[in-house]
Amino acid sequence: MTNSAATVDVHASWVDNASGTITPGRTNTAIAAAATTTIVAAPGASTQRNVQTLNALNKHASLADTVTVRHTDGVTAVDLFTTVLAPGEQLQFLDGRGFSVFDARGNLKTMINVAGRWLKTTALISGTSFTTQNDTRTLFLRMWAGGGGGGSCTTVVTNSAAAGGGSSGGYAEKTFAVQGNVAYTYAIGGGGASAAAGGITTFAVAGVTVQCNGGLAGASQTVAAPPLVSLGGATPAVSTNGDVNGGGQAGEGGNCEAAAVAKSGLGGSAEVGGGGNARSSQGIGNAAIGRASGGGGGCILSGGATVAGGAGTGGLIIVMEFA
Repeated sequence: MTNSAATVDVHASWVDNASGTITPGRTNTAIAAAATTTIVAAPGASTQRNVQTLNALNKHASLADTVTVRHTDGVTAVDLFTTVLAPGEQLQFLDGRGFSVFDARGNLKTMINVAGRWLKTTALISGTSFTTQNDTRTLFLRMWAGGGGGGSCTTVVTNSAAAGGGSSGGYAEKTFAVQGNVAYTYAIGGGGASAAAGGITTFAVAGVTVQCNGGLAGASQTVAAPPLVSLGGATPAVSTNGDVNGGGQAGEGGNCEAAAVAKSGLGGSAEVGGGGNARSSQGIGNAAIGRASGGGGGCILSGGATVAGGAGTGGLIIVMEFA
């Protein structure tokens, strides 16, 4: 029995014993539908049929298939073995040895039905839909929103300006019970541009949406007579619907002490990135690196040209799948 449209090639071999006369036989069967398919027919009258080998290979490039081996005596049908064959995997039966399952590389799978085993880890930085593997029953998520951009500086007179750094994106952890081969919706928050907040990151399962809020932009500043102070981006609002909900690291403030002496604020850092560095020379704010971190503030000295703040980096979702 198969439950999907995956292409499964089946080979079976046997020997018949008819009153001491031994006759070998075999069949090759190609299955490409969810169906119950006879792969070894019933023997003739007064003949005993002993199956020697059975091989079922899932040849499909992407579809998994649940395969059940069923025996019937014409009255009662009993299921002998059931497994999920991922693309490239093979079910094998050998007389005297029993059933085995091999992965796509030909390695024997020894933990076929162990609940809670790790299956795969995926890092999501784009896209909107995540489809679980066929065996997946639990998702563990680590989520970060986008980092805020650093503040910009506008020139007016021959003095200095130093903008604040953007804060890092909010964080959450969540464990969900899920089903295999099901698509779930998510969104990755973008990094904030100059003087702009970072985007929200979300993941939704069965009506529950975990939300991480984007980092806030550092305060911008216009050139004026020192001393001047600009605030860094505040930590974003605490995430919601996670098992663990957090904010982000606040950006550092900028300050000007004299016409040619100023230092912008550095961006807040996330665990998976680094905030844009502060600067004490004329120029655009330094961009964050990695993921979910805030951009550094821009800096003007002695009436230099207007500059933008550094860009924050986009969010991230780390998805761990377990059986």
